[in-house]
Amino acid sequence: MIAGTLSVGDVMSKNVLFAHLSHSFTELCRLFFELNIHHLPVVDEAGKLIGIISANDVLKAYGRRIPNLARTDEATLNLHIKIEDIMSPNPVSIGPGATLKEAAELLTSHNIQSLPVLEGDQVVGIITSRDMMRHFSG
Repeated sequence: MIAGTLSVGDVMSKNVLFAHLSHSFTELCRLFFELNIHHLPVVDEAGKLIGIISANDVLKAYGRRIPNLARTDEATLNLHIKIEDIMSPNPVSIGPGATLKEAAELLTSHNIQSLPVLEGDQVVGIITSRDMMRHFSG
């Protein structure tokens, strides 16, 4: 198949992990580090997409907050760094039937690296610039 006819659903990662507002900052850090992931959709209690967090968001939050904290133990970090403060709300998303060309255009025009894939208001996957590069280089 050529790039214009491949769908997002053909290439997206289907086993998506989610962050929730109830996660602590250090739980979030462990997910990124231990699972070697770079983006996490944030969903509410009903599973509706409300934001997205990247590994860079986590690093920036840590770097901005550390100079102002007297201590940097887990409890202090979790008290001062909240998921809702570091996530990007209302992320750009795409449907599984969209083409890879459409996904690439969204990634480029919004200067982002990942798109949650939605069917209705439920996240069914995620596609990243890395997924696309892996697909076309394989």
